Amino acid sequence: MIKLFRINFNKDIFIITIGNLIRIFLVIAYTRLMTYFLNYEELSKYYLIFSIYTFFSYIIIGSIGLYINRKTLEWVEDKTLIDALISLFKKLLIPITLAAFLIVFLYTIVVYNSVNYSIVICLLVGSLIIFKTSNETIYPIFNLLNLNYQYIRFLIIFNILNLALSSDFVSFFDVKFQYWMLGLITSNFLIAIMSWRSLNIHLKKSKRSKKSNINYFEIFSFSSNIILGHTLIWFLTDGFRFIAEQKFTSYDLGILLLGLSLATQIFSIVDNILNQLLYPKYLDKISNSNFEIRSEAFNSFLSKILPVVMSTAIFVFLSTNEVLKIIVDSSKLNKELIYIFKIGIGIEFLRILINILKQITISEYKTSKIVFPYILGVVLFLIGIFVIDNTLSDFPFLLFLSYSLITCLSLLSFNKIIKITFNYQKLIKLKLTLMPVFICLIFFNNTISFVLCGLFFSLVLYQFINKDFINETN
Repeated sequence: MIKLFRINFNKDIFIITIGNLIRIFLVIAYTRLMTYFLNYEELSKYYLIFSIYTFFSYIIIGSIGLYINRKTLEWVEDKTLIDALISLFKKLLIPITLAAFLIVFLYTIVVYNSVNYSIVICLLVGSLIIFKTSNETIYPIFNLLNLNYQYIRFLIIFNILNLALSSDFVSFFDVKFQYWMLGLITSNFLIAIMSWRSLNIHLKKSKRSKKSNINYFEIFSFSSNIILGHTLIWFLTDGFRFIAEQKFTSYDLGILLLGLSLATQIFSIVDNILNQLLYPKYLDKISNSNFEIRSEAFNSFLSKILPVVMSTAIFVFLSTNEVLKIIVDSSKLNKELIYIFKIGIGIEFLRILINILKQITISEYKTSKIVFPYILGVVLFLIGIFVIDNTLSDFPFLLFLSYSLITCLSLLSFNKIIKITFNYQKLIKLKLTLMPVFICLIFFNNTISFVLCGLFFSLVLYQFINKDFINETN
C-alpha cells in the first residue's frame, strides 16, 4: 500500500483506475470519430442494427451470463472452467447464433423488403453475437480471478483496435454504418482469441482442467425468469427504437438515439469500473455462504455503488454542455440532443440502480420476482405511446417515467427477500465533500472550471472507493 498526500493507493484500484482512464480517452475518440464520419441517418441505422443484436445478447445470452458469473468461481475451484466454457459455446452460443440468423433474416426481409440488405444485417448481427459474446465472456474472467493487469490489458487493446479498425474500414471502403460496425466485430474477434489463449495458459499452469458436468436444466430454471425480465427491460433500453423508427424521421431518430446512447456509454463505463472493483469481492462473499452473510454483502455492495453513481449523475448533468463538446463532433450538437442527453442521465442512473437491486434475486435464486415490476414499467410506456402524441422531447421523458416505476416496485418487492438497509451516512458525507464542485459547476460552467472540478471530483471518488477497499482488506 502506497500513501501519498494522505491518499492510500491500492494496487488493484490503481491499475483498474489508470486502465479505465485510458479507456475513457479511447471511447471519447471513438465517439467523436463515429459522429464525425457517420451522419444522423447512418447513426440511426447503426443503433437500430445494434438493437437487434442486443435483443439476443441481452435477453438470452445476458441472462445465461448471469448464471455463468454466479458459477465461475465454483468452476475454477472444481478445475472445470475451460471445459464448461467450451461446452456452453458449442451447445448454447452456436445454436443461438444460427437461430438468430434465421429470425433476423425473416424479420428484415419483411420490414426492408431487400434480400441483400437482410443478408448484410444477418451477417453483422450473427458475427456480433458469436464474437462479441465470446470476447465479453472470456476477458472479464480475469477480473473475477483478481488478475486485473491482464484484464485491463485486454480492455485497452480492444478499445485501441476498435478505434483503429472502425476508422480504417470507413476510410478504405465507404462511410457507411456496416463498415464502422465491421471494425467492432473484428476487434472483438481478435481479443476473444488472445484472451482465450491467455486464460488457457493461466489455468493450465495452476490447475489441471477436468471435464465439466453442466446442469442445463438448472441453467434454464435460473435464467428463464431473467430472460422474461430482460425481454421487458430490453424493450425500454433498445426495443423502443423500432417504435421510434415509425414515429420520427431518420434525422430526428438519429438525434434521439445518439442522445440516449451517449448517456448509456458514459454510465456503462462508470458501472463497469465499479463492477470491476467491487463485484468480484461481492461474488466471493455470496458464494457458499449463509443468508445473513449474503444480506450483509448486498447492502454493503449497494452502499458503495449508489453514492458514486448518484454523484456522477449530478456531476454530468451540471456539466452537460462541456461533456457533449468533448465526446460529440460539433456538427451534431443542438438543443434537442442536449435535452435528450439530460433525460438519458436520469434513465441511466435508474437503470444501474435496478441492476443493483436485481442482484438480490440472483443471490437468493428468486429471479421470478423481477418480472412484475418490469411488466408494469413496460405497460406504462406502451400506454404513454398510444395515448400521448409523443414529440422528440416527450419520448425520452416517458422512458424515464417507466424506469422510475420499475425502480419503486423493485425496491418494494425485493425488500421482502433481503431487507435493504442503505448506509445514508456515506452518501451524505460524500455529497458534502463534493458540494463545492456542484456549486462551482452551477455558477461557473466553463471548460476551465469543468476540468478543475473533474479532477477534484475524480480524486474524491477514488478515495471514497479506496477507503472501502482498505477497510475490507484489514
